[in-house]
Amino acid sequence: MTTNETSDKPLEDILSRAREAADGEQIDLVDLVKAFGDRAFGPVMILCSLFLMTPIGMIPGLPAAFGLIVIVFALQLLFRKAHPWMPKVLRKVKISDTSLEKTQEKVSPFLRKIDSVIRPRLPWVTSGPMQAFTALLAIILAMTLLPLGVVPFGVVAPAFIIGLLGLGITARDGVLIIIGFSLSVGVAFGVTNLIMSGF
Repeated sequence: MTTNETSDKPLEDILSRAREAADGEQIDLVDLVKAFGDRAFGPVMILCSLFLMTPIGMIPGLPAAFGLIVIVFALQLLFRKAHPWMPKVLRKVKISDTSLEKTQEKVSPFLRKIDSVIRPRLPWVTSGPMQAFTALLAIILAMTLLPLGVVPFGVVAPAFIIGLLGLGITARDGVLIIIGFSLSVGVAFGVTNLIMSGF
């Protein structure tokens, strides 16, 4: 599948392409992003989400790193940048093929079910001003990953919503983005309570 083709199973293909990019070894985040080409915005958000919802997301420092990636890409989506860019400092973050394989094994059955029901819907939600709002929401959610990273499994909820938004962008499914908007309200209340309680 080329980078310009639209797959009928976008979630499964994202992990498959990530493993192909690793080529049996470890890969840094910059090269991983390049593997998705010009259509990387949605897939990278999904990939960050998947990692954060598995044991990889428990590794100290990775929630902040993945949050930075989401912010970098969401900002570019917000300003409608045609070609994605990544800061070279993220080359320091390495992901092994073993970690990719474990993630793929854990989530593939779930992803297969999601791929069977998503489809292009409500195109007005996935373009124009709504796309900018989606990008802004992704930035806010990514910023919550830092404080929530100190709480066991605290990043799962915002990561899940980031994944929904990324999937909505990738599959042009406005229904998923609207669901993400709704769920983000709950995360906002949770983060506010966490901050007010002093962690």
